[in-house]
Amino acid sequence: MKLYPNAKLEYSVNGNCTIINNGIDMLQEFLLPETTIPDEAWRLAALTIRTKQNFDRTHPARMDLSTLEDKMSKITRRKMKQHEKSN
Repeated sequence: MKLYPNAKLEYSVNGNCTIINNGIDMLQEFLLPETTIPDEAWRLAALTIRTKQNFDRTHPARMDLSTLEDKMSKITRRKMKQHEKSN
């Protein structure tokens, strides 16, 4: 609910339930089936959120060398400072 505060449970005509967020069916977006059990629908919605976060975190467009180089230079500077303090 923190990431998707507008998410709500909706029932279809045939009695299945799904999670809708801002007009988008979260289960259908990841091709997950509708279910008749509300708790199962919320569990599947949580699975879609985790999957989306993992996709976003590891997407090639997000991974560029400048970010990696900046991170490595920060680590190197930190190690050098710690080494200087210990000597």
